[in-house]
Amino acid sequence: MQSGTFNVPNPVGSLVTVRCAPWVRGRVALVGDAAHAIVPFFGQGANCAFEDCVELDRSLTAAGGDWPTALARYQEQRKANADAIADMALANFVEMSEKVASPVFRGQTKLRHALERALGGRYVSRYELVSFTTIPYAEIDGRIRRQDRTVGAVAAGMLAAVGAGALLLRRRR
Repeated sequence: MQSGTFNVPNPVGSLVTVRCAPWVRGRVALVGDAAHAIVPFFGQGANCAFEDCVELDRSLTAAGGDWPTALARYQEQRKANADAIADMALANFVEMSEKVASPVFRGQTKLRHALERALGGRYVSRYELVSFTTIPYAEIDGRIRRQDRTVGAVAAGMLAAVGAGALLLRRRR
C-alpha cells in the first residue's frame, strides 16, 4: 500500500439541502442541520443552528417550561427562516457559478455597491443583510425587493425629469 496523496482529478462531492417537517414530535425537536441542512454558499449553516438554539430558549421561556408548547412555537418561528436561507444559499450558488460573467450582472453589482456606500444603512445588500445583521432570513427578500423598487422608481423619476428637461430645451430653440 502506498501512502501519500491520491491523484484524483476534479473529485466531485454532493451538496444537499434538507427541508423537513415536522421538526417536533412530542418532547423532541430537531435543530441545525438535522432540521435544515443548507449548501455552504452563504456560510450560514452554523449561524442558523445557533439561531435555532436562541429561538428554542425564547420559546421555552415564553411557554413557561411547557415543552410541547415551546417546541411547537420554536418550529413555527424558525421554519420560514430556515427555508429562506436555504433558498438564498442555492440562489447564491447559481449567481456565483452562472451569472458573474454577465456584464449586466456585474453592472448591477457595481450599482448596488455604490448605493450601499452612498446610502449607508438605508440601502443594504443581500450579503450584508444575511451575514452582518440579525434581520430574520425570511424578511430579507422582501427588504431587497422594496429597496430595488425604490431605486427603480427614483431612476424612472430621474429619467422622466431629464426627458422633460430635454423637451423644454428643444421647444425653446
